[in-house]
Order: sequence, then C-alpha cells, then structure tokens
Amino acid sequence: MNVNGIGAGYPAAGYETRKAERNAAGRNFADAISKAAQKKETNAFRPESSDEVMQAWDKALAETGVNPFPMNRISTALVLHVERGQQGLSSTFLGDSVCSAKSMAEKIIHRLENPLTPAANPDFAGQELIFYKKFLEFLG
Repeated sequence: MNVNGIGAGYPAAGYETRKAERNAAGRNFADAISKAAQKKETNAFRPESSDEVMQAWDKALAETGVNPFPMNRISTALVLHVERGQQGLSSTFLGDSVCSAKSMAEKIIHRLENPLTPAANPDFAGQELIFYKKFLEFLG
C-alpha cells in the first residue's frame, strides 16, 4: 500500500527531504507575498496637492510611521472626504493650497478630539490624531 509516496519506490528519507524542501519553498513564497502586500498598503492612498503640502504629508508619514488611510480601517479623513463628495464639494482631499490642507487637517483633528460617537478603534483614532497634528505642524 502506498501512502503519500511512501512505498512507491522512494526511500522514506528522500520523501522527508522533499517534503521539507516544499515547505521551505512555500514559506519563502508566502513571505515574499506578505512583504509585497505590506509595501503596497503603505502607499495605498496618497492624496494629491501642491508640492509644499505633499512634502509636509511625507514628513509626517516618515516621522510618525502612521498610515492615515490603512486598507483595513475607515479613517476619519475618509469619512470627511466622502461627506464632502456627497455635498458636491471639491473631490481633492487636501485642496490645492497649504491653507486648504490646514483647514482639512484642523477639521480632522476636531472630529477626532470631539467624536460624535465613540471610536470603533480607539488605538487607531489616537494614531490618526498624532499623524494629523504632526502634519499640521509641518504645514507651518
């Protein structure tokens, strides 16, 4: 009787070696996919605005390490962006100037500090607050 290739002309030691090789290859593939997914997630959403605003955004990202638009959460900024779209306002999230970006950051900070309902994920809300305060600081 042959079970999983054992007894089919393969010595048991060779079967175990090949099994270990397949498992290692599977782990390497899974690690590569995981790393690619993490890299893709960090740049999943990057708003468009003036160079000065985007430099402040990138500095805040680098300094805080917080992604304000993670793939697995609904951020306060996303909610405000959708609300603006429903009201027929500009679809550019941060606007096209430092002044408009400051205004949006201040609205987000206000919403985070004065929530209408308790945050679904308080840890993420705290990280968002840190990011937008740092972003506002870099905007000047």
